[in-house]
Amino acid sequence: MNRSPMNSDSRLGLARWLVARTRRLVPVLGISALARIGSQLAGVALLVIAADAIAAAAGQLRPHLGVLVATMVGVALLKAALRYLEQYCGHWVAFGCLQRLRELFFSRLLPQAPAATTGRAGAELTERATRDIDRIEVFFAHTLPPALSAVLVPLAALCWLAGRSVPLALTLAVPVLVVLAIPMVAGSVGWRAARRVAQGRGRLAEQLGDDLNGVREILAFNAGPGRLAALDEADRQLVAIRSRQGVLAGLRTGAISTVQAGGLIAVMAVAPVCGAGLGPTLSALAVGIGLWTPTRGVDDFVQGLDDSFAAAARVREVIEAEPLVVDPPEPVDCAGEPGIAFDRVDFRYRGTGRETLEEVSFQVSPGSWTRVVGVSGSGKSTLAGLLLRGWDVESGSVRLGGVEVSAMRLDELRSQIAMVPQHPVLFSGGLADNLRLEAPQAATGLLERALAAVCLDDWAAGLPAGLGTPVTGRGAGVSGGQLQRIAIARALVAEPAVLVLDEALSQLDGATADRVREGIADWRAGMTVVEITHRADLVPDASPVVVLDAGQVVEAGLASQLRQAGGPFTRLEARG
Repeated sequence: MNRSPMNSDSRLGLARWLVARTRRLVPVLGISALARIGSQLAGVALLVIAADAIAAAAGQLRPHLGVLVATMVGVALLKAALRYLEQYCGHWVAFGCLQRLRELFFSRLLPQAPAATTGRAGAELTERATRDIDRIEVFFAHTLPPALSAVLVPLAALCWLAGRSVPLALTLAVPVLVVLAIPMVAGSVGWRAARRVAQGRGRLAEQLGDDLNGVREILAFNAGPGRLAALDEADRQLVAIRSRQGVLAGLRTGAISTVQAGGLIAVMAVAPVCGAGLGPTLSALAVGIGLWTPTRGVDDFVQGLDDSFAAAARVREVIEAEPLVVDPPEPVDCAGEPGIAFDRVDFRYRGTGRETLEEVSFQVSPGSWTRVVGVSGSGKSTLAGLLLRGWDVESGSVRLGGVEVSAMRLDELRSQIAMVPQHPVLFSGGLADNLRLEAPQAATGLLERALAAVCLDDWAAGLPAGLGTPVTGRGAGVSGGQLQRIAIARALVAEPAVLVLDEALSQLDGATADRVREGIADWRAGMTVVEITHRADLVPDASPVVVLDAGQVVEAGLASQLRQAGGPFTRLEARG
């Protein structure tokens, strides 16, 4: 997608984008800003009241102690109440906006998957969905109120001080302007550093995710030292970037402190020259000290704001990415029998330059159990992805029930087809919650029938809390074969017209796999099953077979006929 620099990379463009997507929550942020301004003015007032009391005492004027205490207590309570209101409103807006951004993130990521997520580490996407979005809180909760108060509070305080001494007010105005200008001058450098830090965090998260997912392979190939060295290098680069960012922040903070202290010294130097008395001088010092926090507001949030914008840019990249697969403008529903047809299909994955499928044509009869066989990398799983429109074909057509899958709404298409991958995932929650993933209202009896179909009914009955027994995100506590069968049961509960098993029985012994196939066949009359497998030797003679090799259909027919022909299917069968 083409965007102008203002719309994509600039902080102003990102600010507009964030506000546009959370506009309904922004008015409450105005309340937070007003409360902050009032709270900080009350803080300045407390110091001025104390300074006036000291000046009065020094001038032999005894202030009424009760009135003084009551006034200061009242102002302090007002300051505390306004501070609470500021924090409450600011964080209410911030957390509401973060919720909205997460909803946008996942709602836009789902239609992009798997095409837009293939090849991207899950940990890196998780980093964007969690920590990056959390960092955006700074923009909502700690940006607009401090920015407004940094300007309006000094303006109001200095205008009041000018009523007592214009020279002292002008003297304080200079350091105030310099303190406000320092973060702005250093802003572009900080912005570039923040973006580099965000990118470094993403790379580190990506490598950690890869290493955790591939820990078995790393141990098996003794690749641990190399992977640790690469991780150490990525961490070293991130530390170096953060160190430069810290040096910049330290220099900025030191400059601001020096300017603020210089402002107080300047007041004491100018006061005798302009003839200001003790009262105006103490009031000017009180105002100067009282403005330290408001004027530092810009610097306090500028570093966090740069980090926030860098995170927003990474989140925006996902939210505004164009889905590679979209609903057609005039969708067509599938009303025919659930037969499948691939007609002269060509396809290559984006950026590979090599065709994954070439001139693939075959048909799957409604209600049949068809095997698609071939060695790893022959394109079998790609066929399943095209059937579900994870990707769209480059040429040719894929039809379900006589209707082009690209002419169907994605929700409708995917409600007709359930796919069980070789390595399924269980989501945190109870066993029943996982089985109801596609059908939240499914009755308990249906869940029990599905488990019985995959030979897990006795296992489920022995669980401590039955169907309510918690399962973990990666299926810990269940074997690989049980995990695959739970995934198949989950697909059956959805009652699809087509069931695709992508090596989904690979971790079962032969006898158990046959019993599961019988349960699937008995589950629903007329359901079409496509089983993707490399085990040609286990295909029964009566099964229709499509043999795929290097992205092309090299043989098709009944398994018994292909065995007699002695061609590619027989050679694949001999490999076992």
